[in-house]
Amino acid sequence: MTTTLPIGEVMKSVFLLLIIICSWSVYAADLETGEDTAEIQETGTFAVPILHDPPKYPISALRRHIEGWVVVRFSVLEDGTTADIEVVDTNVEDLFEEAAIRAASAWTYRPATRDGKPTTQYNKTARLLFIVKGQDNIVSKQFQNTYKKALLRIKDGDMATAKDLIGKLDATEKRLLAEVCYLDVLKARYFEKEGDKKKANRHVERALVIADDVVSKNIYVYLLKRSVVNNGLLNNYQKSLKRYATLLEVDRHLAADDPIHDFAKRVKQELNGQNYITSSGELADCNHCKSPVWRRRLNRNHFSIDQVVGTVNEIKIVCQSGTVLVAYDQDTVWSINKNWGECFLRVYGEAGTTLRLLEHPDPANAKQAD
Repeated sequence: MTTTLPIGEVMKSVFLLLIIICSWSVYAADLETGEDTAEIQETGTFAVPILHDPPKYPISALRRHIEGWVVVRFSVLEDGTTADIEVVDTNVEDLFEEAAIRAASAWTYRPATRDGKPTTQYNKTARLLFIVKGQDNIVSKQFQNTYKKALLRIKDGDMATAKDLIGKLDATEKRLLAEVCYLDVLKARYFEKEGDKKKANRHVERALVIADDVVSKNIYVYLLKRSVVNNGLLNNYQKSLKRYATLLEVDRHLAADDPIHDFAKRVKQELNGQNYITSSGELADCNHCKSPVWRRRLNRNHFSIDQVVGTVNEIKIVCQSGTVLVAYDQDTVWSINKNWGECFLRVYGEAGTTLRLLEHPDPANAKQAD
């Protein structure tokens, strides 16, 4: 059975907010808006920010000079208000999320339009940075020394000592944003050496949330390259190619014979090929989620889910142009119209449930159900 999801509106927007108040500052910027996957004939506009009051810096964090970041995803409704706000990630659990959600809940926009009529714009992603004024982009001497020692131990293969040094940095409560980023870089290198691609990529992606603001260009380029490779090896082909595009923008003098070019070419071939793209997942509890969930960025417009061990209740597809919630059916191949743009999958059910996602090649002349 094939199910075709309804057509929505593809909308993208970019905004940048910089606010400095007293002893702290907050930044917010759209992340990963993606590219349209098909030309849209209808005319339209994107949502434009009108009111973006900053979040309140949590007193407990400010007093301890702890800096942080939060990434949220949300929709902008036809009346210009925000909805469906969720925390995608944060560097400190249970410290900045509530402030970020409250702020995003109060944001207002001039709504997106389609053929002259207001329309909902989905799947917007924003980054909020909590920075103590005067401490931007610095690391302490103690952090720097321990960081360098850990790097040497990783290079030498002394993983036990490296792990202890990373643990010491992790235990430091006073954490500057640059240190947050460099610690994720260090963890990424550690897990790369250990051969754990998933954990290495997890820390590469966390570092990239703020790397453009707080690390050197060389480190930023390194992270982008690792993201291209790691995501490619993990079958996150769309993410890999997006990072490759960013890399070309950041390093305009990247050598023509750099191996990353050939790697990206192979990723694109796999994405557009006739083989299934497979990935495994496990549902887990998370803050601000209605139930245990597994999230995945979709590479293709046709997918199914099988090898379920546990319970899957429903599936939510969230795209730039629309969102839909459907009951899980193991015999269904879901088909998303290409006009939806970039899409994310969320699978809800019982914690600990494991599954396999099969992303199907684009069927030539395949008949789709209405």
